[in-house]
Amino acid sequence: MAKRHNEPYRLYKRGQVYHAYISFVSSGGERVNFRGSTREILSEKASQFCLNFIAEQEKKSKLRIGKGVEISTDQAFTLFFENVGQYHNNSKDTYNKLKILLSYFNKNISDICDDDLMRFINDYRDHKRTNGTINRYLALLSAVINFCDDRGFIIPRLKISKYKLKEPAENIKYLKDWEEAQQIIDLAAPHLKPIIYTALYTGMRLGNILNLKWDNIDFINKTINITVKDRTKQGGKNHSIPLIPQLVQILHKLPQISEYVFTYKGKPIKSIKTAWENIFYKRGDKDTNWGLTKELRNPNLPYKNFHTLRHTAGTWILKKTNNLKITKEILGHADIKTTLKYAHVLDDEKRRALDSVFK
Repeated sequence: MAKRHNEPYRLYKRGQVYHAYISFVSSGGERVNFRGSTREILSEKASQFCLNFIAEQEKKSKLRIGKGVEISTDQAFTLFFENVGQYHNNSKDTYNKLKILLSYFNKNISDICDDDLMRFINDYRDHKRTNGTINRYLALLSAVINFCDDRGFIIPRLKISKYKLKEPAENIKYLKDWEEAQQIIDLAAPHLKPIIYTALYTGMRLGNILNLKWDNIDFINKTINITVKDRTKQGGKNHSIPLIPQLVQILHKLPQISEYVFTYKGKPIKSIKTAWENIFYKRGDKDTNWGLTKELRNPNLPYKNFHTLRHTAGTWILKKTNNLKITKEILGHADIKTTLKYAHVLDDEKRRALDSVFK
């Protein structure tokens, strides 16, 4: 056996081939062990195999912990998605945004400069993207840079927040009453109806609803227990929503043929895009164009996006309770500032209060 007392590996022969036992502590404090064939018959080449293996493990260790090393945007985006992005409610959207950002910032993270940011912003403006859309990309890039900073990688000396564009005040769209909601439900396909009821009765986002599993539902304590995004907690935070009797009845009627609650023809529902648009738009003639037209099925029911149901739940809850904190807890907002966008519904209550005081 060829011993290497001053090196973190030992070589030994099995037949004509050298095998190696490698054991060392990486710069990240991790113990790395390897025992196997080098596939080499010359000791010099077998030693080089060991040194290459150690160097590769050190490189991986430095990427995990940073320690003042450079990191490319490609590597940074990959690490960010693996550790944070994949746990976002809409992880596919996060992934796609990172791919687009990579096409603009394909360099070392530390080399990103003001000119790069302005080029990205101006290009997206030329493509008629809204300020809100551009800000979401900038926020994601900022999150990646902060992620790298926390791990000791070299980051650029710039403040992305100063490039944030002004956005118009958000106009919260919601259904005015239950009669309007019932119109939507009546026109929905059978497999879509329970999904709509769940959105209205809980205020859950579509992604959380479609990913809902039977294990998330506690029928004994009448709660739905899920994980929602939270910038302060890796992987999100636990969120509990009370189950009202109406929703319990609806869920009990669903067949439990999958671990997922909402299914169609025995398979989990991945998308409701077509079924949702069918509520509002007519289909073309079978012999010519069987696709959806832009002609409304009901002229008195203009198109609403599915997220309107979450806004509806938040608006109705706040209107009924006058309690921002309760509304925040039910919707799972991480910050009360997010819930404040629903505060416009209290205008009538404030007006009545003033009228009663100064009547």
